[in-house]
Amino acid sequence: MAKKYKITLTEEQMRVVQKCLEEYFRLRLGQASDFAEDACSAGVDFSRDNPDHNEIFNRYITKRNNVREMMETVLRIACGSLIRKTDDMEIAECIWDAIRFERGQSRWSQPFRIGPEPVPKIEKVEDENA
Repeated sequence: MAKKYKITLTEEQMRVVQKCLEEYFRLRLGQASDFAEDACSAGVDFSRDNPDHNEIFNRYITKRNNVREMMETVLRIACGSLIRKTDDMEIAECIWDAIRFERGQSRWSQPFRIGPEPVPKIEKVEDENA
């Protein structure tokens, strides 16, 4: 029988795990857009109150587009043009899908098994410190 583990996460930790899993399998599929957008927007003040808003936004767009293009080129060189999902990628996508379902972000009535592993069981627990 395979070993099983339980992990208790806060909502914020679950959001970060979901994001990490998505970045992992999307980058492995050669999809760099979301990663480039997140990486280039971190710490940028996009508020319209800022007098330099247009310049800041234009610099961000240029940087994001350059990073995305560079990453997509690197991923094409590393992975080739025909990318096949590996078991690890499918397992990551399955866990990601189960988390999305639990967080109410899925349009499906249940998470789907993707890859060789069963759909992970996720259950909401009461706060132990309450």
